[in-house]
Amino acid sequence: MKTRINKIAISGFRGVKKQAELDLNGKSVLLYGDNGTGKSTIADAIEWFYYEKVKHLSNEEIGRDGKEALRNAYIEDSEPASINIDLSSNNLSNNKELNLKKGKLVIENSSDEADFLSYIEKSRDENLILRYQDLRNFVDSTKTDKLKYFSDIIGFSEVTKVKDVIKKSFNAIKSEIRNGGYENQRQAQQKTLLESIGENIYTDNQLFDKINELIKPLKTGILVKNISDIETVIERIKKPADTLIVEKLAFLQKSKELLLNTKTEINQINEQYSKYFNEYSKLFEDVESLKQKVFEDLLKSGKHILSQSYYTANSCPLCLQEKTKQDLLKEIEKRLSEIEISSRKLKVFDNLKNETKEFVERRITQVNSILQDKLIQDEKQLELKKSLEHIKNKFISIIEETNVKLLSGKILKNPETINLSDSDFNYLTELENQIKLINDNLKKDNVSDIRVKIEFAKNSFNQLLQINSKLEKLNKQKDSIEIIYNSFAKKQKEGLEAFLSGFSSQINDYYQFMNTDESFKDIKIVPIEDEEDEELKGITIQFSFNGQEVSPLQKYLSESHLNCYGLAFFLASVGAKTENNFIVLDDIISSFDTTHRKRFADLIFEKFSSYQIILLTHESEWYKYISVLAKNK
Repeated sequence: MKTRINKIAISGFRGVKKQAELDLNGKSVLLYGDNGTGKSTIADAIEWFYYEKVKHLSNEEIGRDGKEALRNAYIEDSEPASINIDLSSNNLSNNKELNLKKGKLVIENSSDEADFLSYIEKSRDENLILRYQDLRNFVDSTKTDKLKYFSDIIGFSEVTKVKDVIKKSFNAIKSEIRNGGYENQRQAQQKTLLESIGENIYTDNQLFDKINELIKPLKTGILVKNISDIETVIERIKKPADTLIVEKLAFLQKSKELLLNTKTEINQINEQYSKYFNEYSKLFEDVESLKQKVFEDLLKSGKHILSQSYYTANSCPLCLQEKTKQDLLKEIEKRLSEIEISSRKLKVFDNLKNETKEFVERRITQVNSILQDKLIQDEKQLELKKSLEHIKNKFISIIEETNVKLLSGKILKNPETINLSDSDFNYLTELENQIKLINDNLKKDNVSDIRVKIEFAKNSFNQLLQINSKLEKLNKQKDSIEIIYNSFAKKQKEGLEAFLSGFSSQINDYYQFMNTDESFKDIKIVPIEDEEDEELKGITIQFSFNGQEVSPLQKYLSESHLNCYGLAFFLASVGAKTENNFIVLDDIISSFDTTHRKRFADLIFEKFSSYQIILLTHESEWYKYISVLAKNK
């Protein structure tokens, strides 16, 4: 059974110095009081009990959690500010105190039971309290913030997080396949096999047959049928001096493969940096737009203030420049829209930057695997070492450029000064000469020549198997995750559309109840998808006006009607509650005319009779009207 409030006891908190109690026993209550008499302290107390902050008291000046504004100004430092709420569900009552200890404000709870903590955590996802100043929050939000606001209410944001994790995994595997250089590695191993035993090898039986042909003149008496037999052959025919030759040849061959693979990737590496450079340059030219991101919260706050009825001046509240309220709101909306576009561009840029960085770091790791080999220290390999370090330094330069911050004012190195070129791989010729010289010497000793060919063929084939196995696993993972992602996204979209349809129907029902016989019909919350990737990027509100679908609401509705919508939205969100069966409404009808106030009162009694309602007002006539309805009920 959903939770109600049985009793509230407040002491030393906001407008209450001495203890004040409300014995509700799960029933609704209507409280009247002039402004400044402390009735909102009840709403503040409930909000702090659940959220450990009071939204309208949390800002830069007071403090982000607003604790400094919560203790009654007339209580002693040693006295606690306390809220005790007795709830209808067992084991869910708690006494929350705000104490001053060693000059710091400390929150203390009497209950740390798992059930209570779980209940509070779940309750924080529900809309429990509505104040007049919050009526327009949803309507005035950007399309992206509307989606977030709505998602938090229905728990949709958690579903989106799961989808984002799936998508991130899918993109990571795609990136691994694309940037891993696996195709070049496969070609390199096939080339070694071709050079060692004169044939491209694709199966283990092909390898065994070719090795049996090679060792036939040696009359070892061994027939190779598996990898273990190859090891036996090598042990039988190897000579002590062969090990050093194999090590050196393997090192040179590995260095050659790395240089060849990297040379093959020159265009890919250069294009990757050029894409990053061009995207950076485009954003750099428009860096002032990106800087506007820091003003996003300020602009949203300004929009909220200007949207309120109490702000009537035709001037900017910040700079006092003369301008109509409507013009200011249009300018703010335009700037917020531009910031939203810049944020999307910045996200694309960040993805490209990370991809470039990851791509190049992988190549640095490959170069380091050679530079850390003990054979690189041989004086004969000094030029090879220089060549590899030169290439590595170019890679490091790219990494350094990806670490440059857009707002630093620094221009990136031009691709022409940092790109790889064929001349960076001139040492390949010398490497090939060294390998050829060793192979020519080996041919003078048939047994050693065969042993080396078998060794290299075996190692290349094993590496080829590992590469193919890894690629096969990656492709299976990619295909599986893609199926999961597409199915998940489809279900998510269907679920959202179904919920929005029902949610919109409830909002429309409540709105029409308060606004009968008007031209505004069929109000809907509609998802907006990105045209490129079909990802949900926001939601908007549209409605039928004189037979046409139009939006946004602000363009057509008066302030009173917009507040009606905000109220209808809140009441619809009440249906999404899973934990609680109460709502707190704190002075929410200030901008409503008499007719709308009566209709809202009728709506509460007709549609929400099953809820415990804590209703606070300073409007005496409305209080009298509701009192009569309550007594009749």
